[in-house]
Amino acid sequence: MHQLLIERLGPIHHCEFTIRQYTFLTGYQASGKSTIAKAVYFFRTLKGDIYQLMLRRQYETLNIQQGYAQIEDTEHQTLVSEFERHVRNKFLSTFGTSYCMDRDMRLCYRYQDGVEITICLKESRDKLTPNYVWVEYSQQIRNFLIMRENDAAQPRISAELDALFNAPFETVYIPAGRSVLTILGSQFSYLYSTMDDTQKRLLDACTRDYLELVMRLRPQFSNGLEGLLAGKQVSEIEQELFLEALRLIRQVLRGRYVASDGEERIWVAKDSYVKINFASSGQQEIVWILNLLFYYLVLQKPVFFIIEEPESNLFPASQKAVIELIALVVGAGNAVLLTTHSPYVLGTINNLLYAGTVGKLANRQVSEIVSPSKWIDSSVCDARFVQNGEAKSCMDNELAQIDNALLDQISHDINLEYDRLFEVEQAVEGDASCR
Repeated sequence: MHQLLIERLGPIHHCEFTIRQYTFLTGYQASGKSTIAKAVYFFRTLKGDIYQLMLRRQYETLNIQQGYAQIEDTEHQTLVSEFERHVRNKFLSTFGTSYCMDRDMRLCYRYQDGVEITICLKESRDKLTPNYVWVEYSQQIRNFLIMRENDAAQPRISAELDALFNAPFETVYIPAGRSVLTILGSQFSYLYSTMDDTQKRLLDACTRDYLELVMRLRPQFSNGLEGLLAGKQVSEIEQELFLEALRLIRQVLRGRYVASDGEERIWVAKDSYVKINFASSGQQEIVWILNLLFYYLVLQKPVFFIIEEPESNLFPASQKAVIELIALVVGAGNAVLLTTHSPYVLGTINNLLYAGTVGKLANRQVSEIVSPSKWIDSSVCDARFVQNGEAKSCMDNELAQIDNALLDQISHDINLEYDRLFEVEQAVEGDASCR
């Protein structure tokens, strides 16, 4: 099981926990939920970065062999040194300059016993960048890089990386503030293509990867989500799963998404559509969460989703449907780390946890209320409340649910305030009646 440790990074002073199939983070804004999410993405994607480094080296070697480049034209570095430089650059691209970071900052990610990577800061002689990003990693990773120095990237190598990093999942990050991409629509592809590398680096690595993923996949939705199923042979169970996913998506989106004729549209009726940049803010925020969830569900490729605030601008009923869709997709063999501020999201998660618990005792009766495809097994679930620089467990172990106090506290405060105002009103009216 993967384990994350963060010391003194941004608003996080200390947090340490195991990443499970379902990991939920809640807490006040600016408490550090995004810092944790980005740290998980940073470490989980290094496996794929190694493969991409090997592909690039393979391409450069081919250019030299075919006479398109000379050895002195290419910067010759070992795979080890390239990896270390890449990790430093990726860290800075993900979390910003190290100049103002705490000197005791430390990140550590354990993939499995004997395989981990640590990022910390060292004092540098360069006065412009006094905090030098230092990379430490297990001997097993170093041995792999040394042994594969001259190997070509191929499926066998990819499988070896999956085993080394204990991660057969592709990792997909879906950030908050997604509506920026949908508002610009097709114009964003042009704007992004005209940006140079320096301008692109102004975007943090997580957001940049998300934008590039959406732009790469958008053409595949030319016939809508249903088009992804065209010609695909599926079992009866898979068909039921896909149909339920489509039903939930239509319930949330209030229409059918299609990318055609150079623009994105939501068809609200057979002969009526709205362009995505003129759609509601809720539709703009949620559309690519829905698209990506369904795309990878159909692809049947294991994915670790990191989703920030899926509830943004959605009515409570739609929030419930989105969480049910996420649970359905994760239950099909995927995993998720989700951040949220919404009591409706947490309440829906609790219902699905409760269904998973009671369903073991009364499968048929519970199945009539909640489809088994959405049940959440509490043994593979963790919830954390991020506050005061820590991420403490907020699971009620006895009930195997998220602590209801989190859901009820703000309502209690609001109701208490209302009661006090009501008492003032009653007192004023009582004084007036006595005159």
